Amino acid sequence: MAEKLIELGLKRSDPSSQNNAAAPELLSLIDRLLTLLAENVVESENLKTSEFRAKIENYRKKIARCGDDGPLPSSTADACLALCEDYFKRGRVYLAERESEFGEVIDVLRDALSKLTGESASFNVRLLSSSDRFSRLTEIQDIRELKKQISQEVVQFKRVVDEKQKQDEATYAKLSKRVAVLQTSLTKTKKEAEIDPLTRIANRGCFDAAIDEWLANASESGKPFVLAMLDIDNFKRINDSYGHQVGDRVLIGAAQWLSKFCRTSDFVARFGGEEFAMLLSGATLADAEIRMNELLQKISGCSYDFFQDGQLVVVQFTVSCGISEYSGDAAPEDLIRRADEGLYEAKNTGKNRVVTKKKGKFSFGFRLSLGRGSKS
Repeated sequence: MAEKLIELGLKRSDPSSQNNAAAPELLSLIDRLLTLLAENVVESENLKTSEFRAKIENYRKKIARCGDDGPLPSSTADACLALCEDYFKRGRVYLAERESEFGEVIDVLRDALSKLTGESASFNVRLLSSSDRFSRLTEIQDIRELKKQISQEVVQFKRVVDEKQKQDEATYAKLSKRVAVLQTSLTKTKKEAEIDPLTRIANRGCFDAAIDEWLANASESGKPFVLAMLDIDNFKRINDSYGHQVGDRVLIGAAQWLSKFCRTSDFVARFGGEEFAMLLSGATLADAEIRMNELLQKISGCSYDFFQDGQLVVVQFTVSCGISEYSGDAAPEDLIRRADEGLYEAKNTGKNRVVTKKKGKFSFGFRLSLGRGSKS
């Protein structure tokens, strides 16, 4: 890889240059590549998406600090490109596996259609042959001979029907078994596609489908519901102070709190990054504000202990929240926008609080008392 970069003029070949540093053009190219990957990375536990995102962010920070810390060593640039190349390879394998699964479904359907068509054609030929023989029996004058011939044809006809029935049963059993295996595999794949690989709660795509369904049901029933958008306060500081592994554990802890707080009729998803979304069924803004304040207070009062490099790390964090209520004619974008505006206000008026957003005005919730030792 290094030789290729030298040929392209993206790496200095002079041994006397500092650390054989990467050229500015290469840094610009890598930064654009990492930005593109961060925006379009496939969410999959098999691809270790969260780990890949953390490495991308780490390399982008190194590139951003090049002016202060000196030129970026070419070995670091090589490692960054190798990371991207490895991800592309694993991504191709992952997508090929998904394509293979759907290809197998098509093969099963094609095989079933082919067998049914072929077997039906063979059966029809045998029936036509029997029909022709029955027609010729009408020419027999001797009653005894006619009876004998008819008896033989009936036995033959019954044998053909029995064989076809057994053949159909065997084909059906074989296809049913294959379809059952495929159904299990596709159900698992579909479920995994709706789950955030890190937090193991619903992902953004699943949330988008859910809110459309909730709005459609609410439009018919007239029953209210509330959307709550929640964001972990000072999450970048947690990542910078303790590293992305601890940051991931904080995300998992927040997701567990939200899942535990949800009723069976509610819905929770990771909206993106450190932001989460909750749909609260049968709730008004007043009800939701009380519930969310209770949730935020519980989260802020807890500490999370992790062992990192043999050392005990104690982390506390808080969450800000914005809520909006279904108003009878709102589109998903309007509901999300109002909740986001409430979240933005909560962030900018002290954090660790709930802000409700109605059409046209804000209603501010109380600031919560922080847990002991919290740095927020």
